[in-house]
Amino acid sequence: MGQNQSTVDALDAVNQVDTALKTTPQKEADGGVKLYKYVITSSGDGNWELASSNARPRIYDSKEDSNIRGKKDFFLEIEQGDVDVHVDANLNHILDVRQRRVTFAANDTIYALKFPNDDTCRTFGVDLNDALFYNQYGVDNDEDGRSKIMEDYANTVFAKDNTDRLFEPMETDDGEENAERYFTPEKLSEKQAKETAKDEDAIHSIIMGAGENNYLLRGCKFDVLRNVDGGGIEDKNISFTLTPPPGAACATPPVSMRRTRAAASAVQAVQTPGMDVTPSRVLLTHSERRMNLLTPDNPNVLHHADIEVGKVVSTFAFQKDRVDVPIVEIATDYKAAQTEEHSQFLGLDQNRICRWDLRDKRGVVQESTAVLDYVAGKDYSRGTNFTCMATSGDGFVAVGSRDGRVRLYNSRVLTQAKTSIPGLGKPITAIDVTYDGKWVLATTDTYLMLIKATYVNDKGKDANAFESRMGGRGAVPRLLRLKPEDSIKTGGAKFAKGRFTWITEGGHSERWVAAGCGRYSVMWNFSKIRTASTESIGYGGLPTCMDYSLRSKDEEVVDVHFVHQKYMRDEEQAAMLVATPHSLFNLA
Repeated sequence: MGQNQSTVDALDAVNQVDTALKTTPQKEADGGVKLYKYVITSSGDGNWELASSNARPRIYDSKEDSNIRGKKDFFLEIEQGDVDVHVDANLNHILDVRQRRVTFAANDTIYALKFPNDDTCRTFGVDLNDALFYNQYGVDNDEDGRSKIMEDYANTVFAKDNTDRLFEPMETDDGEENAERYFTPEKLSEKQAKETAKDEDAIHSIIMGAGENNYLLRGCKFDVLRNVDGGGIEDKNISFTLTPPPGAACATPPVSMRRTRAAASAVQAVQTPGMDVTPSRVLLTHSERRMNLLTPDNPNVLHHADIEVGKVVSTFAFQKDRVDVPIVEIATDYKAAQTEEHSQFLGLDQNRICRWDLRDKRGVVQESTAVLDYVAGKDYSRGTNFTCMATSGDGFVAVGSRDGRVRLYNSRVLTQAKTSIPGLGKPITAIDVTYDGKWVLATTDTYLMLIKATYVNDKGKDANAFESRMGGRGAVPRLLRLKPEDSIKTGGAKFAKGRFTWITEGGHSERWVAAGCGRYSVMWNFSKIRTASTESIGYGGLPTCMDYSLRSKDEEVVDVHFVHQKYMRDEEQAAMLVATPHSLFNLA
């Protein structure tokens, strides 16, 4: 199991090399900018080496002498390091104010610029921020340009005079001392809970239950896992598939009759080939006795399955005013909805968010091919490009978009977002909300963005961005990302499926954040993130946290999910499942 070096060691690595090379303090103050290069050793580790003691970084417009009037395209050039790279999010840069250092990626290598004084470091940081803004949005990073692009957040994102707010903790209620006492991820023990043969269907996702069972989705097959007190899970050696409604295929025996893999294989052999439902999205519902499923072949249809009898009992059409509605994502109506007898759920496509009901308007559950009841929603004409959604305990809805924008809706009205937070250009691929609706976590390929949804309104009262327009009055969002050195280690892999600890009742607090990243799982201490200050600034001029635990796997991580908090003996503990295509790991 791979463990990364401590954050303090990583942040001070360049300084240690720098200290070894110094002669006197006066020479450092009068000297030029130093360029360091991160060199991978034969063992796979890395060391910082001095590439130039007199580097001259410059940001230039590559179209300055061209015939294209008014258009600019900025590059970063450092002749002494043979660096000439386009200025964009792929730089993966970090500005550390205290260390007077800018770390960035170029030419499949990590570099660090060490500046002789605060002024030169800050000047370079401002110039880099301006170039990033222009290359991303095509306008200058001035007050007018930021207001046009960032709207209410013009003084928060890509801002120039926001230094004090950047370094403040997102909240101070818990206190950093309290945050430090939570179990660190390094103390979690890991064991392999399940392994499948390479020639079997690969694991696609984990469907977590708050009750007795969890499910591992492999193609059209579900493997059943049992929750165990203390945060563990056990393989029940039960597998089942879901057949279509009666008449389309032979029925599948109940789960209780298929206690072994051999029996499951025998059942599969007598079924009509290709007739089992292969879902792309699964929601547990009706006290986790049933499932709602989407399939990739027909986004206009929802399958409703009874787990115990092992078949789809109803197939519904998504329709509004007798017109088919393609749905690409579904979510529970609120955090605990899957544990209750609740028939409504949320649906999403590129330009639509809506609430559906499995019951007909007379309140009777439909058990045959039927049309879902369209309860409420909003159809946008174009441009929203929704990608994902999640709900809080009270049913607040957070929606991510392809342009990185995050929209927050209250539980009653889906027709207009109460708060809309502009993105940094990276698509939101996953989103999560804490049970109390106070925090939102948005996942992109290169970073996770943590958003605090509570703020103090103009009347000095506490408010929530899901219920009223927050604008720029909230805390500055914080980015969670890998250190540049670890980005090299992961091969530039993308983040996926960032999540909070799983809670479905009040009186508890989320303690952890986890995500997959290539062949690694990443875990952050959520309490420390929100209560600690930072002096690292990343893309968008936003404060950035790089304090995490990194664990390696032999295969790519396809899903990470926390075990429900009620199975933990101690509220400060956490347990997590990590799935690769052919293995499942339990951390507890």
